[in-house]
Amino acid sequence: MYGLIIKGGRVIDPAQNIDGIMDVAVDGGKIAKVAPDIPSKEAKRVRNAAGKIVTPGLIDVHTHVYDGVIENGVSPDDLGVKQGVTTVVDCGSAGWATFGGFPKYVIPNAKTTVYCLLHIGSFGLSSTPELWYPEEINPAAFEACVVANPGLIRGVKIRVVGKLIASRGAEIVKIAKDTAKKVGLPLMVHIGDPNNWVPATVTKDLLPLLEKGDILTHIYSGLQGVLQANGKVLPEFDEARKRGVLFDVAHGRNNYNYSVARRMIAMGYLPDTLSTDTVRASLPGPVYGLMVTMSKFIALGIPFEKEIPMVTINSARTVHIDDRKGSLKPGMDADISVLELKSGKWRIPDFNNEVLNMDKMVTPFLTVKAGELITPKPVAWPEEVK
Repeated sequence: MYGLIIKGGRVIDPAQNIDGIMDVAVDGGKIAKVAPDIPSKEAKRVRNAAGKIVTPGLIDVHTHVYDGVIENGVSPDDLGVKQGVTTVVDCGSAGWATFGGFPKYVIPNAKTTVYCLLHIGSFGLSSTPELWYPEEINPAAFEACVVANPGLIRGVKIRVVGKLIASRGAEIVKIAKDTAKKVGLPLMVHIGDPNNWVPATVTKDLLPLLEKGDILTHIYSGLQGVLQANGKVLPEFDEARKRGVLFDVAHGRNNYNYSVARRMIAMGYLPDTLSTDTVRASLPGPVYGLMVTMSKFIALGIPFEKEIPMVTINSARTVHIDDRKGSLKPGMDADISVLELKSGKWRIPDFNNEVLNMDKMVTPFLTVKAGELITPKPVAWPEEVK
């Protein structure tokens, strides 16, 4: 007897090449079976998903959810299960000296699964811009923090902002890369300095440092980004892609430019992962959350079906949790997102006040988290144009 069957939805699971009308059975907090027409009598509870889209639990691989610790932190559940997203990854809100609040306070109070990338700076994003002095980086203490939190810390984060990087450039990124290699974790590098302290040449200089599995985030930024004035991307960006460096969207407040995105998508430079980089100030707009970000990319030319791997299996593989998340394969965690693709009219500006006209919106219908049914209740959502 199954605990739950999600019945009759269009199941899309890129990890298994599944796209069809099927049922999903859950038992004991794990996926038990995916097949057509599983008898309802075999489950204690059945939820009808006819006309809906059923996917592995969505993963937002770039967030800031150190709620109550950093000024701009968001509650994990406000970005997670309340929006139909089952897993979030905090990217560098904490450094080794400030990390203790995550396992002690934030994670135990969240229904959403939370993983972390640890900031190379000792104090993370306690204040921004960060990294003013070399003494803010302590590789030995960083390594001790990773060892003390096995499984929770899934990568290393550095933002290419601040006076230290402005003066010493890619040299500081190399320290972060060396530290990441020592602890056996991928490095995520944020490009785009809103203060314009960091020279644009630093992006060109740091790209050769990145290896297979490392992540370049904010690839559609108009600030010290990879798209040159001549309309072509940096050659080093192409070389990084060939090496297996991963590219993340990370919408954010000021590191996402519709025009840059359009031009790069038209040239075939699609992201590996879609993510929000949401902070408290951007949750009410222009970011809102992962499904709104997905909807924007539908308007920018990436088909909905192509986006599903970017928010499921690709994200799981990026932070090496694909043994439990990102697929509806039997035995995986019973994290499921049930979605609707609604038609309408929405107009949402970016940081540069360019307005995107949208006629499709991905919306949450039901969240299944570790087998538990949760009705989504987004705390912020864009208004439809009447």
